[in-house]
Amino acid sequence: MSRRGVTFGVATVLLIGMLFAIVWLPVPYVVLSPGPVADTLGAVPSGDGRDGQAGGPIIGIKGIRPQPTSGHLYLTTVALTPGDCNAHPRLLDAIEAWLSPHETVEPHQVQCPPGQSSQAVHQQGVEDMARSQTNAIIAAMTELGYKATGSAVVVESVTAGLPAETVIEPDDLILAADGKRVTRPQQLVNAVQALTPGHRVSLLVERAGAQHTYDIATAKGPNGKARLGVTIGEQPVFNGISVSIGLDPNVIGGPSAGAALALGIVDKLTPGGLTGGRTIAGTGTIDKQGKIGPIGGIQQKVAAAVSAGATVFFAPASECADAKAAAPSSLTLVSVKTLHGAVEALEAIKADSTEFPHC
Repeated sequence: MSRRGVTFGVATVLLIGMLFAIVWLPVPYVVLSPGPVADTLGAVPSGDGRDGQAGGPIIGIKGIRPQPTSGHLYLTTVALTPGDCNAHPRLLDAIEAWLSPHETVEPHQVQCPPGQSSQAVHQQGVEDMARSQTNAIIAAMTELGYKATGSAVVVESVTAGLPAETVIEPDDLILAADGKRVTRPQQLVNAVQALTPGHRVSLLVERAGAQHTYDIATAKGPNGKARLGVTIGEQPVFNGISVSIGLDPNVIGGPSAGAALALGIVDKLTPGGLTGGRTIAGTGTIDKQGKIGPIGGIQQKVAAAVSAGATVFFAPASECADAKAAAPSSLTLVSVKTLHGAVEALEAIKADSTEFPHC
C-alpha cells in the first residue's frame, strides 16, 4: 500500500474514533431540560401518585367542602439526564444541550455531590418533597385564617431497607403507638426506643383522611436502640380539616413544588378561586411561615410553563432576572417573596389589575 493510502487509512480510523467519542463518550455533566407540569387543581397524573395510583386529586380536602375551581395552576419540574448519579450523559447530548435555548449543562457534582450514592441523592429529594408538602399545607391553612387546634406526628421520609418501608409513606400521620396517643415526635421516639430492637409496635396511621393500623417490626439503630426507620416532624391540626397531597415524593422529588401546592390549597378553599380561569404556573420553595424561596432550573421551568399554555408565571423574587431572561414577552412574570404576596398578586391579575410585583 502506498504512503498516501496508509495516511488515508489512518486518518479514516482516527475520524471514526472521533465520531464514536462524540456520540458515545460519557462526560461528567448533567443536562437540565423542561420537565412535565402537574395541575395542583386537578388529578394526579398517571404514575405520579402514591403506589402508582392516578386519578385522585393532587390536593385532597376533608372536613370542609372545597370550592369549585377554574383554570389551571401548574407546578413545574426539571428533567435530569441522566436520572441516576451513577450514569453520565454522552458528549453529543451535552453539546446539543449547550446549543439549546431551553436546556442547561451543569457539572455532575452540582446534582450529585461527591461521596453521596445515587440512593442517598434520591432519598434527599424524597425528604425535601415530603417536607415541602407539609410546609405547603401549614402555610396555606395559616394564610386562610385557620387556627391550629393541636398537633400530629407526620412522616417526612422513610428509610429504604427497613420494615417500615413496606407500609409507611411520607405524609402519613402517626396517631398512636401501642394504643397510646402521640401528638409530638418525641412521644413516638420514646415509645419506640422503650422496645427491644426487633420487637413489634402497633401504629395507628392516618393517610388521606382514612385511618389504618399497622404492626411493624422495629430495627436496631446506630445507638443500639429500637428504631422504625422514619424521619418525623410535627404538623398542626386544623379543627378536623384534613388536607393531603396525592403526589408521590419518590416520583416528583425536591422542595420546589411547595409554593404551587400552597397556592392550590388556597385556591380550592377560596370562593371564586385565584386563577380567574387563566392558566398559571410557577415554582418556589415554601416554609411553614409562608416564605417563598429560590429553586434550581428556573429557565427550564419557564419553558415547561410556556409549553403548557401558561400566561402567568410566579417566580421567587431572587430569581426574577433569570426568569425574565428565559420568558417570552407574552408571559406575565410575578415576583413573589411570600405566600400572602403571591395570593394578592393572583387576585390582582384576576381583577385585570397590573398593581402587583413584576419580574
